[in-house]
Amino acid sequence: MTPFGEKSGGNVAREIGPVNQVPRGEAGRGSGKRHLVRAAAVVAIMTLIGRICGLFRDIVSAKQFGTSWQWDAFLYAFMLPNLFRRVVGEGGLTSAFIPVYNEIHAQKSPAEAFRFANITISFLSVALLAFIVLVETLLHFLLKAGFQSQTVMLTLELSRILFPYLWFLSLYALGMGILNSHRHFLAPAAGPAILDLVWIAAVIWVPSWVGQDYLGRIRWLSYAVLFAGFLHVAVEWPPLCRIGFKFRWIWDMGYEGLKKTWRLLLPVVLSFAVVQINITVDMTLGMMIGPGANSSLWYGNRLMQFPLGVFALAMGTALLPMLAQQIARGEKEASRKTLSFALRSVFFIIIPSSVGLVVMREPIVRLLFERGEFDAVSTARSAAVLLGYTIGLFAFAGQKILNSGYYAAHDSRTPMRTSVIALISNIAFNLILMIPLKEAGLALGTSLSGILQLGQLIYFYPKRVGEFPFREIGASFLRILAASIAMGVLCYFSWELLKIWIPGASTTRQLLQVFGSIAAATLGYLGLCFVCRVPEIQEAFAWFKKKRKPESHPEEAENLVDGAA
Repeated sequence: MTPFGEKSGGNVAREIGPVNQVPRGEAGRGSGKRHLVRAAAVVAIMTLIGRICGLFRDIVSAKQFGTSWQWDAFLYAFMLPNLFRRVVGEGGLTSAFIPVYNEIHAQKSPAEAFRFANITISFLSVALLAFIVLVETLLHFLLKAGFQSQTVMLTLELSRILFPYLWFLSLYALGMGILNSHRHFLAPAAGPAILDLVWIAAVIWVPSWVGQDYLGRIRWLSYAVLFAGFLHVAVEWPPLCRIGFKFRWIWDMGYEGLKKTWRLLLPVVLSFAVVQINITVDMTLGMMIGPGANSSLWYGNRLMQFPLGVFALAMGTALLPMLAQQIARGEKEASRKTLSFALRSVFFIIIPSSVGLVVMREPIVRLLFERGEFDAVSTARSAAVLLGYTIGLFAFAGQKILNSGYYAAHDSRTPMRTSVIALISNIAFNLILMIPLKEAGLALGTSLSGILQLGQLIYFYPKRVGEFPFREIGASFLRILAASIAMGVLCYFSWELLKIWIPGASTTRQLLQVFGSIAAATLGYLGLCFVCRVPEIQEAFAWFKKKRKPESHPEEAENLVDGAA
C-alpha cells in the first residue's frame, strides 16, 4: 500500500475513524513525526518534479519566444493567474479551509465535514463566476476602446483567455484541502507539474492550423494553460471519490463554518501574497532601472524558488493538517514538538542550500541559461539578483512553517499584520537599495523585509498560538549555520579544483564541474553535521535505522529519535 492510501480502497470516509484519530499500529509517540515526514516527502517529490519541469519550461520558452514584445504581453497576462496559483492554490484558501474542516470532522462527523465542503464549493463557484464575468466584460470594453500600444492590446486579449484559469485553481485548492486533511498528498501536489508539462507540450508542439507566427503560437499557449487548469481539478477527482466525497449543490450562506472560513480567508490571502506582491513590486521598480532588470529578477527568483518550493512548501503543506488536529485536541506539547521538528528539518536543508546558491550562483546561472541571447552580462546580473534573494531564503521558509501554526490556531490576523509591515518595509528597502545596487538591490530589499517578517512571527507566536521552542531551534540553527558555512568553503575549493581537473566550458564539462562540487559539498555537509552535533542528522539516521528493523516497536524507535534530539 502507498504511504497515504492513494490506492487503498479501504481508506474512505465512511470506514475510517475521525481525522484526528491515530491510526492503528501507530500509537507510539513517533507516529506524528513519521506521518509528517512521509507527507512532506510525498509533497516534496511532486514539487521537485514540478520545479524541474518548470526549469525546462523556462529554457524551452526562452528558446522559442526570446524577449519579444509578444512574449512580454503573455507574461503580463499570465501574472494574475500565476499570482493566484501561488497565493490561493498553494496556501491561502487551503490554510483557511483546513482548520475549519478538521474541526467539523473531529467534533461532528465526516458527513458534516463533507457537507461543509460542498457548501464552500457551491459558494465559491458562484462568487468566482460572477467575478470572472465582471472582469471579462471590463476587458471587452477596454479592447473596444483601443490603445496605441500593441503590447497593451495583446495583454488585454490574452488576459481574456487566461482569466478563467482562476476558477479552476480555486476549486483545485479546495480539493487539495479536503485531500490533505485525509492524508492524501500525491494528487494535489501534482498540480504544478501538470501545468508545466502542458506548457512544454504546447510550446514544442504547434498544430499546423495555429501557424508559426508569434501571435498564433502565444494564443495557442494561452488556451493550453487554461486546459491545464481543468486538468488540475480532474486529477483530484479519483482520490476524492475514494475517500467518499461526492459533490452536491448546497446553498447555505448562513452556515457557521463558511462564515468562519471567510473570516480567516481574507487575512490569510494577504499574508500569503506578501512574497508575490514583493516580487511584483520588484518588477515594477525594475522597469525604472532599465532593460534587462526584470529579466534578471525573473531568472534569479526562479532559482531561489526552487529549494523554497520543494522543501518549505512541502513541509508547510503537510504540517498544517497535523497542527490543526493537535490544536483541536488540545495537545499543546505535541503541537510544540511538531512545530519544532518542522522548523529544524526545513532549516537543515534550506540553510545549506542557501550557502550553496551563494557560492555557486554564477556557475549555476551560466550552466542553465547562458546560451543564445543570454550572454555573460546577463549571467552576472542574474547571479547578483540570486545572491540578494538567497540571503532571505531561510526567512521565507520559516514564514511558511510559522504561518501554518497561526492558521492551525485560527489566527490569521497576526500573519496579516506582519505581512503589511513587511510589504511597506520592502518598498522602503527597494527605493533605498535600487540606487547603488540596481536590480540586485530590489532582491536584497525583498530579503530584508522577509527577515523582518519572520522576526515578528516568532515574537508574537507565544502570545497568539502557544509556546515557541526558542532554545532547541536556536541551538539547532547555529549548528546548522556553522556546518553550512564550512560546507560553503569546501564547495568553493572543490569548484576551483574541478575547473583545473576538468577544464573547458562545454555543457558537459560545466555539468561535471557544478554537480561534482555540489556532491562534494553535500557529503562534506553531512560529515560536518556530525562534527557540529546537529540533532537533525542524528534523528535522520535513527529514523533510517528504525526503518531497517520493522520488527522493533514504535516506542523503541521513537526513543532513538528523542535521544538524538
